[in-house]
Amino acid sequence: MKMRFNETSMRILVRKDYGKCFDFYTEKIGLVPVWGDRNGPYTAFAVKEGAPACIATFAGKNTEAFKGYAQPAANAPQDTAVAVIRTEDVAGDYQRLKEKGVEFLGEPQRMDDWGGFNCTYFRDPEGNLFELMDGDV
Repeated sequence: MKMRFNETSMRILVRKDYGKCFDFYTEKIGLVPVWGDRNGPYTAFAVKEGAPACIATFAGKNTEAFKGYAQPAANAPQDTAVAVIRTEDVAGDYQRLKEKGVEFLGEPQRMDDWGGFNCTYFRDPEGNLFELMDGDV
């Protein structure tokens, strides 16, 4: 298994005010943006300069960039967080998990515009959203 669950991080899908959320994580929590800015649509935060990203925000209106992901219907609970599982081999783990019955939202994709990483998405039986990715942001 190439998946590194001990390095799982979190993405917050911002559905309301991106700038207000950015200000919360920087001014109130004290996190430092290491990629992106207050304008979004994506910002990765670390606990201090030079540290790896531990949490990130992503503008919910931009989720169409994720192949296979569809926003929940207006009357359904909205996704607001994504657990990110790091791996050394997205394609290999995708195939292995798929063979075990994990249903993915789409095939692995390359995200060059956001730092160049590969990722794919799946849900657990409770509907929680997970991203399997090989990048650092």
